[in-house]
Amino acid sequence: MSQRSHEMDEPLIPLRKTQSSKGSSSGSSFLKRISAAAGIAFMDELGHQDNVLGNMLFSSEMLEELVSDKNKARIDELGGVKALARGLGSSLKQGLTGSDDIQRKLKYGANKVERPPPPTYIGLFLEAMQDTTVIILLVAAAVSISLGVLVCVADLGASCPRKPIWGGPVDLSREDFSDRACSSWLDGAAIIIACLIVGNITAWNEMAKEKQFRALQAQQDDCDVTVKRNGIEVDQDTISRKMKVPADGVFVKGNDCKVDESSMTGESDEVAKNEDHPFILSGTIVTSGDCWFLVVAVGYRSEWGKILSELTTERDETPLQEKLTVLAEDIGKMGTLVAILCFLAQLVIWFIDLGRETCFYPDDAGNPSPRENCQLGYPGLNDKIQCVNTVVGKYRCFWMTSFQNWNFVKLKDLVSFFIDSVTIIVVAVPEGLPLAVTIALAYSVKKMQRDKNLVRVMAACETMGGCTNICSDKTGTLTQNQMTVTDGYFAGWASEGDLPNPAGPGPALSTNAVSIIAESIACNSKANIGIDGKRGNPTIIGNKTEGALLFFLRTLGLDYRSIRDKYPVVRSYPFSSLKKRMSTIVQNGEKKRLFTKGASEVMLQICDKYVDHDGVVKPFPDELRGRVMQYISKMASQGLRTLTCAYRELAENEAIPTYAEGSDALEKELVCVCICGIKDPLRKEVTDAVKKCRRAGIVVRMCTGDSLLTAKNIAKECGILTMEGTAMEGPMFRRLSPEVQREALQVKELPNGEIQTLQVLARCSPQDKFTLVQRLKEMGEVVAVTGDGTNDAPALKEADVGLSMGISGTAVAQEASDIVIMDDNFSSIEKVVHDHFYFYSCDKVNVVALGICMVGAVTGFGTPLKPVQLLWVNLIMDTFGALALATEEPTPDLLDRKPYGRNDKLLNSYMWRNITVQSIFQLVIQLSLLWAGASFLVDCTNDSKVPGCVPLLPNGQGKNTNGNYRDTVIYNSFVWMQLFNEINCRRIYNELNMIDGVLKNPIFVGIWTFCAIVQVLSVNYGGQVFRTVPIDVYDWVLCLAIGSVSLVLGVFQRFLPASLFDFSRAQSSESSKQTPSSVHDMDEGL
Repeated sequence: MSQRSHEMDEPLIPLRKTQSSKGSSSGSSFLKRISAAAGIAFMDELGHQDNVLGNMLFSSEMLEELVSDKNKARIDELGGVKALARGLGSSLKQGLTGSDDIQRKLKYGANKVERPPPPTYIGLFLEAMQDTTVIILLVAAAVSISLGVLVCVADLGASCPRKPIWGGPVDLSREDFSDRACSSWLDGAAIIIACLIVGNITAWNEMAKEKQFRALQAQQDDCDVTVKRNGIEVDQDTISRKMKVPADGVFVKGNDCKVDESSMTGESDEVAKNEDHPFILSGTIVTSGDCWFLVVAVGYRSEWGKILSELTTERDETPLQEKLTVLAEDIGKMGTLVAILCFLAQLVIWFIDLGRETCFYPDDAGNPSPRENCQLGYPGLNDKIQCVNTVVGKYRCFWMTSFQNWNFVKLKDLVSFFIDSVTIIVVAVPEGLPLAVTIALAYSVKKMQRDKNLVRVMAACETMGGCTNICSDKTGTLTQNQMTVTDGYFAGWASEGDLPNPAGPGPALSTNAVSIIAESIACNSKANIGIDGKRGNPTIIGNKTEGALLFFLRTLGLDYRSIRDKYPVVRSYPFSSLKKRMSTIVQNGEKKRLFTKGASEVMLQICDKYVDHDGVVKPFPDELRGRVMQYISKMASQGLRTLTCAYRELAENEAIPTYAEGSDALEKELVCVCICGIKDPLRKEVTDAVKKCRRAGIVVRMCTGDSLLTAKNIAKECGILTMEGTAMEGPMFRRLSPEVQREALQVKELPNGEIQTLQVLARCSPQDKFTLVQRLKEMGEVVAVTGDGTNDAPALKEADVGLSMGISGTAVAQEASDIVIMDDNFSSIEKVVHDHFYFYSCDKVNVVALGICMVGAVTGFGTPLKPVQLLWVNLIMDTFGALALATEEPTPDLLDRKPYGRNDKLLNSYMWRNITVQSIFQLVIQLSLLWAGASFLVDCTNDSKVPGCVPLLPNGQGKNTNGNYRDTVIYNSFVWMQLFNEINCRRIYNELNMIDGVLKNPIFVGIWTFCAIVQVLSVNYGGQVFRTVPIDVYDWVLCLAIGSVSLVLGVFQRFLPASLFDFSRAQSSESSKQTPSSVHDMDEGL
């Protein structure tokens, strides 16, 4: 609602413009007794200036209960509507009087809903930074920076690096221990920058999403009304014919007022409002007639407000977020354990090293100094004689143990060990994962916006990839929410679904027959067809059923307006729920004609003639009447509502009854014109979308307020209710215990391939749908709920993913949802599921990087992959790689794979197979280069100082003394193995053609090319930043060849049965559910 309608607290509001008339009610003795007990003088009517605060006797709680129970008897007990108004301090004649606005708002509240303020960018950023993985990274970065600064300031890295216990020189370049000491803080700074990128991208996307949704919300908030105050109607703005009720109230007076309560109750039928059915709910729509009603509940105390108040609870983590949290924790624990083992191993080696004799330089006084001779003192080499014969200045070098020459500078080794351990933790934690997921989700949000889907909660995109159950509303979601004539009996012809159409296959009716059908429909109707001002689409103004008949006239090529102009209305008799029919008398030249329509079983009793296909009036024999009744029953069994139109020419001297007298005297000996079968038809794409969801292993369930028969017919038509499926009514479902409810929802696979489970819940209340979602989540299912009505809001909020409709959906439903389907197209739901299966197919674990760093640190070679290189691999390349994979267009056979449930493992057996094979290959290559690379690699780079090719030193150093040649080859080959393995990851199951369709994804090609270019630049020009030196063309070919083997290996690994890689029983059972049939066939063949 707009602000001006929010703040109105007038208890008397007309729905549509109305003539003044006496209010109906009586009896105020009950209130007089209450007033007397309270010492208040009760007045039957209020003057214009009377203050009514003393007469506001009813509490808000009592009024709430009155509306919730819809207890008409309670109103009678209070003395009727007039007494109810007096208890509110109002008057049916005058409306509100006096000037008690402040006190009234304090007692009953204002008619507005306080929306939470929009989140700030800083708030969203800080929320993103609370991610567990990000926090671990920030702590590691802080430790890394602190230690880096300490080592640099204390100059602790100026001495030799530790020497391996089995001999052989280590890297002696300045880069490895002196320059490194004063630049190691850059590693921690890079981690912090990466975390800031994660936070800003997340905050920016959330802010943009919230801004767009609030703009959509603002368009639906306007609601203008006419109120009565001091006996005067205050017209604030033009009253819309299709007005939204702004507050809960009780009917006072009106004329044929009908309200569409589908947004609150799920029922598509319009509800007449009168003295017998007086309760009018906020959020509903007036479709015809007009009335005044007494407001009894506003704001959060109204039915609409109470539903909105249920939407304030915090959301649970999405299934993928839960699994990523567990994965990050598990990997972090594994990395911490490896880091501790690495630290302890290095500590043991350090103590051994301290007890080994080595060579020390003398100081200026001739005493042993802390500085070692880095060229001498390696285990297995007899350097003692050379050491003691080496003279520095005036004094000889000393040969002794470090224990004998102890100095606190030795503690810098412990600092180095800790830095290595922290590096291992940094490598273990998938720091690229949060950024990868954020960027991939951001891309998905943009893509869905282009597809007319508004994503309110970004994480909902990935959750849909694991959806196992869809609980769908019927009206407006599966159906078009527009009553339509789909079958009927027209002028003696049964259409059998082929409606009369000038150019179609339907019954061939004469011009006279078509004319009388059109006249009986157009003249006896108050509905109109207008244009939706927001979307420009035709829309029904008034009764939906009458609108369906007008749209039917359009299919006949006729304009109802011209027909109405031809036949002026003499008198109309509105629909009576008691008689189940309505009539209109029109002027037909010099004569008058009566048109009547109503329920078929009633109308056929007062028809004794019918119009045949030539437009000729004939007697209505019993045999034909019986066939017509059978056809009506057939249409009813198909879920169609039938409406019969008839007419009668009135005699020239026949009296016209007044409105009060009614039309009963005229409604006899009618001529039956047509019987229209009307239903809210399915959306065209629903059946195919349901099939695709079932193919993907997703259980689709329908929840509706319709009768069980109607619900079952609709569910069968769209493919939701199968032969073995069950249907149940809401009252029966809610009487079951939670255990029995869960048993009814359990999916049982039968030998014929069908499933047996509860698929239809009819007569479903909002609480029933809410309970259904709760039970499914308790069973470990990932639940998506679709809906368009206010009554759907609690279930939309409770579900893992709530999907509301952008056109027919109410503001409350959209507020509760995660994704708004802007075009109300059900196939968009299936597309969302299809598109986001890929989120569960793009996970990588840095097993190789972890292993090579650990082995290098323990054996004394140091970590061959430097921290900046690891950041490039983990944060930049893996992030872009995950984005490239997440932007892959899903293939049709992706729906053959079962969805990932809430309790399913994030890494299934196929992923473990791929990870295991590739990790073993990469680890063998990396360790071979680390331990033996110096013996077979040759540096043939162009260097004017050292021409030709030279073998590497035992420590892996080549011509360039500013870096390590061997470690550069290790780093380069490692990255190229990752790049080629990304192509493997496009298909994670048993598909043999991993490059199929790769050129159709320009994002994947662009990202892969970008990473390749940056890799070339980082090797040739990275220098001190990337800790690399240029390598020659031969070793470039070697690195590319090693990388391409990953692609070839990816083909052969698919011939390994995935069952060999089921590392737990739970995983094994889930794997069988996740495997497409083609995958099962291949495994069996192997």
